[in-house]
Amino acid sequence: MKIRINEKEYPLYVTMGALLRYKRETGVDAGEIKTEDMESVLMLMWCCVVCASQAHGIEFPLDFETFCNSITPAQVYEWAAQSTKEQKKTVPKPERPAETKE
Repeated sequence: MKIRINEKEYPLYVTMGALLRYKRETGVDAGEIKTEDMESVLMLMWCCVVCASQAHGIEFPLDFETFCNSITPAQVYEWAAQSTKEQKKTVPKPERPAETKE
């Protein structure tokens, strides 16, 4: 996915670096984010843009607050919906344990 900010497009997807950066910025694992905690969701989104941009060799000049002031709720919703769809595709369903005979 890409996000358009101030007339420029940036890559936006979860990387291991983004998860690590989120942990370093907040002290909390990204897996503990509550969807109703908007600041945490925005921080993860910012970390994703920063790290995906770096991976593509693109300069991303916005600090967290400027990033938040430059995006819309619709962009946040679109990213969250897309991320949820992608996560469902990539997370394998657990197998049922084989029944054992005693």
